[in-house]
Amino acid sequence: MALISAILSSLILAIACASSHVLDETDTFDYIIVGGGTSGLVVANRLSEDTSVTVLVVEHGYIDNNPYTQIPQAVAQFPNTAELWNVTSAPEPYLGGSTFAVRMASVVGGGSVVNGMLADRGSKADYDAWEALGNEGWGWDGLLPYFRKSTNFTPPSPGLAEDFDIQWDPEAYGRGPLQIGFPSMLYPDLRNITSTWTARGVPMPGTPASGDAIGFLWIPNTLDTRSGTRCHARVAYYDPIADRPNLHLITGEEVVEILFDSPRLTAIGVKMISRNDGTVRNAYASKEVVLAAGAISTPKLLQLSGIGPPIALEEAGVKVKRELAAVGANFQDHPAFNTSWSFSNLAFPNPNSIYTNATYNESAWEEYVTRHTGPYTIAFFNNAVFLPLSQLTSSYMAILDKIRNQTAAEYLPSIYEDSPELLQGYKAQREILIDHFSREDAAPVEIFVGTPAITGGSIQTPLSRGTVTLDPVDPRRQPVVHYNALMNPVDRDLLLGMVRYIRDFNQDPLLAGYFPVETLPGESAQTDDEIMEALLATNGVRPTLAHPSCTCAMMPEEIGGCVSSDLLVYGTEKLSVVDASIMPLIPATHLQTTVYAVAEKASDIIKSRHLYA
Repeated sequence: MALISAILSSLILAIACASSHVLDETDTFDYIIVGGGTSGLVVANRLSEDTSVTVLVVEHGYIDNNPYTQIPQAVAQFPNTAELWNVTSAPEPYLGGSTFAVRMASVVGGGSVVNGMLADRGSKADYDAWEALGNEGWGWDGLLPYFRKSTNFTPPSPGLAEDFDIQWDPEAYGRGPLQIGFPSMLYPDLRNITSTWTARGVPMPGTPASGDAIGFLWIPNTLDTRSGTRCHARVAYYDPIADRPNLHLITGEEVVEILFDSPRLTAIGVKMISRNDGTVRNAYASKEVVLAAGAISTPKLLQLSGIGPPIALEEAGVKVKRELAAVGANFQDHPAFNTSWSFSNLAFPNPNSIYTNATYNESAWEEYVTRHTGPYTIAFFNNAVFLPLSQLTSSYMAILDKIRNQTAAEYLPSIYEDSPELLQGYKAQREILIDHFSREDAAPVEIFVGTPAITGGSIQTPLSRGTVTLDPVDPRRQPVVHYNALMNPVDRDLLLGMVRYIRDFNQDPLLAGYFPVETLPGESAQTDDEIMEALLATNGVRPTLAHPSCTCAMMPEEIGGCVSSDLLVYGTEKLSVVDASIMPLIPATHLQTTVYAVAEKASDIIKSRHLYA
């Protein structure tokens, strides 16, 4: 670890850049976008294509060119906490009462700057579920053009593709700003694990980016293969057009209130506070205020502005302007876990070589600097296995029966008891999830693929629901985040099913040459309770894969929606949401390319709305 750390520490560039626009108190723009992250910069780019309109983006963080976020190998080892909000969850009652960091980006480019660089998509079923919840045009067929529009895929080298049998569908991508590709090399032991999956009958779809994302998947990264660096929303969508005279970005500002023209709650602007000197100022929008602050900050801002669940607002001393229980409800993420194993006889090189072999590390760094290739182009991983329930466990029918026999409100936060609309929405979601759990083309779980075997996984379609609400003591502080992970016992069943699946997989005869030894939860842990106790005692379970979503759900208001299918917030005018909070159900995938597609589609919706206004 010291080897790579020393190299990277010598490269840090200096990184917080000043705002590119000096705001005057009387400034009025056509559009104000709150949040200069993944979705916000996409929408800013597309709206400012029209030279007759002006666009202001307000971002809490700064422009940052830290090599820890640019170099793929560093991404896997050095999370840059300077680019994150300092937010901690409430104690998680079903995870031993522990609290967890809530990973929220505070940087121009948002989560795309600090995530794991995985560029996969969900299955068709994941997005068709959105449409089934009352959102016409938001199914797979409606989103695929925007997946294409946002991406530009560079195939792996012919040698790499042949050695590892990497397949892809070029028709799934377009010529968009976001560069996607594979590292220039992969470690040789990965061939053995690939053949083990094949021998076990797990499918390896050749077109996972075309909606067939079930089985053993090859996953590209948000990687510019020309430079060997991360491609994120800022370099893809903002930097090339930063000099547009009608596009303005201000950084280091926290938006604390949406300004409304009463009594129709027409959004007319925002109030913000400078992180540098505490200055309070307003900016005004003539066409629309667009919220792109993410699944934690967007519901917080709506609640601070008087839109949300009335009990939570009243407890925080905020005047209720519009009762909307959906704001901050329906919170979903991908709860995850890790087991621990020791392996022997790994081939050289392997993922540890760059940290343990100084000679190899020096040559790898030289290759990266001179040719932008080699192990420094490898991020977290390039594979995952998304399994249908029937392939995860032989007890899948019992799990389905358990879901069907539950009372809908039995394992939900109390806000669902107070809101018939939220409960109706959850019932509709649950019927879809029961259907997905019964199918072979939908995946409730993801197994992480490592080298040479597998050690962890995540729940992709949780039945539990969390909440995001204002801090009643000081609503300006960070919100109270309840993941409620594993609140529904079916989620616990899925996690335990993955642990047992991993145990069985790692003992496969094809992997015997690695002499696998389980150290966590350990061979002595055999019952469900013993496994969970061992994992919880070592923080082996966490409520999040840094995929917060669904807190301002796009559904009809009568079934607990916050925004309509045209992304406008119910009960307001000229106020929309375009980030991951609008997802009604979290898809079985890593979220970033879905967020890009959502933002591209949102841009067209907003443009169309004002075309003849």
